[in-house]
This record gives sequence, structure tokens and C-alpha cells, in this order.
Amino acid sequence: MYKNVIEFREGIPADELERLAAVADRAFNNRAGRVRNVSSNPYCLSYGGGEPDLACLELGMLTLKKQKGFLAFISSWRWVDDDPEECCDLLELFTKKR
Repeated sequence: MYKNVIEFREGIPADELERLAAVADRAFNNRAGRVRNVSSNPYCLSYGGGEPDLACLELGMLTLKKQKGFLAFISSWRWVDDDPEECCDLLELFTKKR
């Protein structure tokens, strides 16, 4: 099982949360397939799947990384993998100064 778990900063207005969720939904509906958000919490999005969904999940996260302004609303973004050594903090990775 692979997952992208995205948590938004507290205090974001409901209409902005809806917009951000729609942006993420489009990112995870891509040429490699489609995975759906399974979280009922508006401040948390969770997209996951098995081996057949891996390319879709990877393409979705790279699409969101490039989405202008998206990262500014994120408090936490994690890649969760069955192999604990593969789990990582995507927000830290994507915002690291090079």
C-alpha cells in the first residue's frame, strides 16, 4: 500500500479548502490512472493504492509539487509505504533549499 497524506494548515476558509481539494483530485486523476481521496476530514487528504496505482500516485504528487501556491497551504505531506524505509516527509523534500 502506498499513500500520499496531505494536511492543510488550520484556519483555511472552507471555500479555499474545496478549491485545494479539487486541485489535488485533478492531480491524482492523470494519464497513469485515478486514485480518490478517502479522507472525510476537509483539512486532510489521503490518496492511496496498491502497486497498480503507484505511477498515478507519483505523477499526482509531482503535479501538485509544481502547482503554484499549493505548498503554502500545507502543514504536512507524507509518503506512506509498506516499507518503513521508503516513507518520507514530502513537504520537507519539496521545500528543501538546494
